[in-house]
Amino acid sequence: MSNIYQIFAQHVQSHPEKVALVFEQQTVSYQALNIKVLKLCAHFYRLGLQPGQRVALFAPNGLEYPIVMLAAARLGLAIVPLPISLKGDALSVALKKTPVAAVIAWPSIGRALLADAVIEPANLLSLSQPVADEPCWQDIMSEELPAQAINIPEPQVDINAPFILTMTSGSTGQPKPIVLSQQCKISRAFDATIRYYGLTLDEVVLVATPLYHSLAQRGVLMPLMLGATSVILPKFTLPKWLEAIKTHKVSFLFAVSAQLESLLSSDEEMDLSSLRCVVSSSAVLAGESKQALLKKLPCRLHECYGASEVGVVSDFCVSERRDKNGAVGAALPFVQVKILDKEGRTLDAGEVGEIACQTTTGFSGYLKMPQQTQDAYDSEGYFLTGDLGYLDEDGFLYYVGRKKEVISSGGINIFPQDIEAVIKKHPKVIDCVAFGCADRQLGEYIKVVYEQQDDVDISRELRLLCLAELTDYQQPRALECLSALPRNPMGKVLRNDVKLRYSEL
Repeated sequence: MSNIYQIFAQHVQSHPEKVALVFEQQTVSYQALNIKVLKLCAHFYRLGLQPGQRVALFAPNGLEYPIVMLAAARLGLAIVPLPISLKGDALSVALKKTPVAAVIAWPSIGRALLADAVIEPANLLSLSQPVADEPCWQDIMSEELPAQAINIPEPQVDINAPFILTMTSGSTGQPKPIVLSQQCKISRAFDATIRYYGLTLDEVVLVATPLYHSLAQRGVLMPLMLGATSVILPKFTLPKWLEAIKTHKVSFLFAVSAQLESLLSSDEEMDLSSLRCVVSSSAVLAGESKQALLKKLPCRLHECYGASEVGVVSDFCVSERRDKNGAVGAALPFVQVKILDKEGRTLDAGEVGEIACQTTTGFSGYLKMPQQTQDAYDSEGYFLTGDLGYLDEDGFLYYVGRKKEVISSGGINIFPQDIEAVIKKHPKVIDCVAFGCADRQLGEYIKVVYEQQDDVDISRELRLLCLAELTDYQQPRALECLSALPRNPMGKVLRNDVKLRYSEL
């Protein structure tokens, strides 16, 4: 089977002048992109990199990501994408745990890695000015394409070998390195996206989330494997996002729920007429938000549920099934879902338990963690998501919350999402987190930390809202307002950080 680069190269041959990538003021055709990829391949070849070796990539959103990923796919290398915000011990530890043969990095990162002797200057490629005697990205890209670059023999690439090593992006616990193969990326692009959403080579796809994250990587690679166009934003801001949709006539995009929520609260003029399909991911949208978005968006609105390890598990077309407004959809055609109790037994429809799934788009395992990889599956080969939910009689999946986040108060299990859904009904609440704090008598009591739009005290209004809509054991004992909830670069609230910082001892 063809690897990712070979699939891309077919489009270089069939429509070389078509726009492949747009980044800020730069427009790159398929042919021009291929030349850049071959130049980087020539550099990797000079370094003596062999299939299976790893290259760390510390880069902001830009053209570098697709160039590096395509070059790695051609040569059978594995990419370790990491945020440029990594500092201190975390920076060195990340690469010492995942040794790499080469590093492509922003100068500040490169300088730190050289000082800590994590990498040799010859194996460092700086994205801006050099910090030692290492080559610079601009030099590699501006030189003439070496004749031998075109003739570099493509090695026999195993598409089931590691291709991307990424970190879990969940809101709780310590991240684990996930191994994704080219086969996994191809399946997620074609089975879970192109075929499922009915995409064509006329699509213009917008990517506005950090490219070291798996979903954003798919947003870039998928159009290049389809023969379509990818528009990359340096970062998400609503004005730039709206401008990109209008200017480039964006037709398809994955949006994290926080981006769509910001769309609802904006008074900016917006031309969304080019959109044909928007897919919300990352966190579950509130029912009210889904209905409000249907009025704003002139296209199909989908919401998907999944995990970095397994890709998209279920999809819900909000615009077609309004009767299932609280669901996160039905399993994709190549996915099986079941709900398990604490003993691992399958539960009936309507019963809450752990969501488990079996899919053809799963990961290869956690890097150097065989026991954790084995523990991630049940005896039937279903991946244990750590999420709680239930299936209705029609097979639609409903997300309840993270297994580790369940609050146990007075012997009763309380799901934070039930409380948060009520708090979020207040028009001034931007977001909130409900969690349990230690209590001698009850085991845990409920605290809610929330972010609001202004400085007016709304705590009494929130308590009255909770009294009106929640049962006695769901009532928060403590409410605390923050100027801003901690979030990751995807806009996802870091729930574990909130609990650690604001639990009352």
